[in-house]
Formats: sequence, C-alpha cells, structure tokens
Amino acid sequence: MIDLYDIHNHLLPGVDDGPEDFLESIQICEIAQSQNTKMIIATPHRKDVTENHSVHLIKDLVSNINGNLTQKKTCVDVKLGMENHIDLDLVQDIENGKALTLNNSEYILVEMPWEGRPSYIEPVIADLLQSGLIPVLAHPERMRLFEDERALLGEFVRMGCKSQLTASSLYGKFGEKAQKASVDMMTEGLIHIIASDTHMAEGQRCYDMDLGFRFAKQIIGSYKATQMVESNPLAIFENQKMPIMKVK
Repeated sequence: MIDLYDIHNHLLPGVDDGPEDFLESIQICEIAQSQNTKMIIATPHRKDVTENHSVHLIKDLVSNINGNLTQKKTCVDVKLGMENHIDLDLVQDIENGKALTLNNSEYILVEMPWEGRPSYIEPVIADLLQSGLIPVLAHPERMRLFEDERALLGEFVRMGCKSQLTASSLYGKFGEKAQKASVDMMTEGLIHIIASDTHMAEGQRCYDMDLGFRFAKQIIGSYKATQMVESNPLAIFENQKMPIMKVK
C-alpha cells in the first residue's frame, strides 16, 4: 500500500463550510489514516478566515488537532495552508500574512472564480510566479472558466502552475461533466496532484482519496497515478521541485 498525501482539505472545525465541531475534524483524520494518508494540509477558505476569524485561530486549531491525534496515536500529521480565491488583493495578502501558502512552502493553492471571467486572472498568476511562488490551481475540472476556455489550463501549466484534481470527480460524484473533464485533463498531462477537498466525515464531501486513486490508475496507469497522490504532493509538503510533466 502506498502512502497518500492530501494538500486540500477543509477539516478545521467552525471555520468555513467544513465540519462544525472538533470531534468531526478528528474523525476525518482517522478516516484518512484508514486510507494510509500520512499528512494533510488543512486549507480553509482565505475569505472566511479574513472576514470571520484570524490566521492565529487556524494555527491554534491545527495545533490542537495534532495534539489530540498524538494522544489517540493517530498517525496523521496536519499542516496548515489556505484555499486562496484569486483576486487583486492576493499578492498583498500573502505579503501581510493574511494569505497562506501550503505548509509555508513556495506552493500556494489558488481557486479561480466560480462565475465570471475577470481580466485580472492572468496578471495575478503572473505576479505570483514572478514573486517565486507556484500557484496550484484547485479543482479545474469543476470550474466553469476552464470549461469555457479549454486551452487556458494548458497555458497556465506551461507558465509554471500546477493543478489539483478532486478525487471524487474521478468517479462521478460531481456529475458527468466534471468526470469527463477529469479524464480529459489527466490524459492531456494537465493534472499534477489528486487531493480530497474533504468537508465532512460522512456524505457528499467525505474523505475518499483511496477510491479516487483507484479510478486514476484505471485512466492513466499506476505509475502516474501514484505520482499524483504520493510523490508530487509530498514535494509540496517538503517544499521541493516536482518532476516536469509533459503537456500534450
């Protein structure tokens, strides 16, 4: 059994649309351990943290969760990151500590707009890259932007961005359209990482990395699928370069 590393997970209690209480956060981690996950990056929405909480609070929550997991002898290590909606304040918020990278690395999880096509997207991505950061584009298979502009994801990847697919998209949990986009993007070499984007212990947004990995192996083979759940996300945890992937 391979080790799994999850870079996108909304497990912090009471922060965004993830679990409401601490016990469910621990339950998510225990389920992750049962699927041989070794590390998770908690990625609350930047907007929710900025408007309703604080970076200090989410750091304390991660510390408390890790302390509880240690007491329970649950072998999952939780790190901190953030899911950063792209906007004109993003670069400045990184500088002032309101926007966090993934485990304090050069990788930063970036979410595109769900609606609309603002003209600042390319300049902000370029600014992030220019500053030495590597944008990791969250769940492109579910974004209207990439549905409407199929070539855009490839352009961002060629610029130096990475992309993260949601495990459950691979087996149809977000519908046929997202499933087909997942397959197309993977076979075109546009996906680097599979993550859970977990929001709850049970139900629609539960932890399912292992199942997503099994479907990925059927699509692109065991070697490439393993890169996406093990070596590539581990590179983010360790702030190392990922192997260059060829875009078709």
